[in-house]
Amino acid sequence: MRLLWGFLHVLCAVIAAVGVVFLGAGLKQLWRASRTQRWPTAPGKVISTDELMHLRKVPEGEGGGSRLLYEAQVHYEYTVGRVLIGSTRVRVTPSETSSEARSQATLARYPPGQELRVFYNPEDPTESVLEPGAHPLDFVRAGVGGTLVLVAGAAPLIARWFAARL
Repeated sequence: MRLLWGFLHVLCAVIAAVGVVFLGAGLKQLWRASRTQRWPTAPGKVISTDELMHLRKVPEGEGGGSRLLYEAQVHYEYTVGRVLIGSTRVRVTPSETSSEARSQATLARYPPGQELRVFYNPEDPTESVLEPGAHPLDFVRAGVGGTLVLVAGAAPLIARWFAARL
């Protein structure tokens, strides 16, 4: 029985460690995304748009094969001071998606020739976004990490509760 409890504690420690890594990375990503809302803006213009398709290999443990991902790429230019800067970044987080409709919706929001406000990092004006702030999918990594930490903390307690009932 001690061996089983030892295994359970080691397993929970590993799950908690993975959860802490995911939670830390997710919170860092959310912090970076929320920081963009305070960035100054500059006038900009959409130059062109493209929809890129990426074929990604799926690991064997997740079924293998490949997966098609779509990326809405918006080429825009903006001026900070007297410097003309070009970029393709819509959000802080990558814009790849498995949904072609979501990619098309992003492209539809930014037709070529459209004038817009570009949010840029005052410390590095070449870092910019069109859509500042955190978006719903940005919370996934932190949510998964938090869930793993909670499961790892609750599992030994639940196991002890069941063991006491036997």
